[in-house]
Amino acid sequence: MEYELLLEKIIKLLSKTNYVVLATASKDGVVTASKMCMIANVTTLYFQTDSNFEKARNIMENPNVAITIENIYFKGQATIIGHPSENKFFVEKMKEKHYQTYENYTDLPNQILIEVKLTECRIWGIWQNNGIGEDKIHREESIKVLNLKNKQLTKIKCDNLKGGY
Repeated sequence: MEYELLLEKIIKLLSKTNYVVLATASKDGVVTASKMCMIANVTTLYFQTDSNFEKARNIMENPNVAITIENIYFKGQATIIGHPSENKFFVEKMKEKHYQTYENYTDLPNQILIEVKLTECRIWGIWQNNGIGEDKIHREESIKVLNLKNKQLTKIKCDNLKGGY
């Protein structure tokens, strides 16, 4: 029951979020992180980028990615699925949420569309007014780990979360 409630709140947060930090790593483990415009479809996320950028090369070598939104951390599997202008859902949502980015970049020939299927979500610490908690501060005493593949919830006890930040 708690898994379903948390998943519902996570999906709501993703639908309202415009920007995230996307972390990728090369096959040699060299990490890079970039702030990205994001489009969500439940627990599948979409990003566009230039095919020559480091993050694109990293995803070709290593599809494992990490994404953060405030104090919520996601793991996922990335795939390059074509050109952004070929995906009707993505184009529609980009026009709504990131119109200037859509206008400036989406039709450029070197753009690629990255699809990330989220596999895990970790919620930790304190949150307030960010779509997860209601209008009150909520303190966690454990890290909640949602395995999105197996639909399971586990908790990692974390004593340093008791007092918040």
